[in-house]
Amino acid sequence: MPRYYFHIDELDTDPDGTELPDLDAARREALLAARELLAEWIVFAIDGMPMRILIADEAGNVLATVHLRDALPGALKEK
Repeated sequence: MPRYYFHIDELDTDPDGTELPDLDAARREALLAARELLAEWIVFAIDGMPMRILIADEAGNVLATVHLRDALPGALKEK
């Protein structure tokens, strides 16, 4: 099973990675993580919220990007 690395805003922030069956599963995992990050940052009123999660393979190649705005409910997304 492939290992995916979920880096917050820049590479090398996730040294361990997560084994998942495919890139679609990794995207779903990143979206869930984005929702959790947003909730935590809002609850604790933290400034400087991250903007994206980079999904990389074991070689460090970025396979996909999940923007935290994609985790917002539709009414809050910029149009």
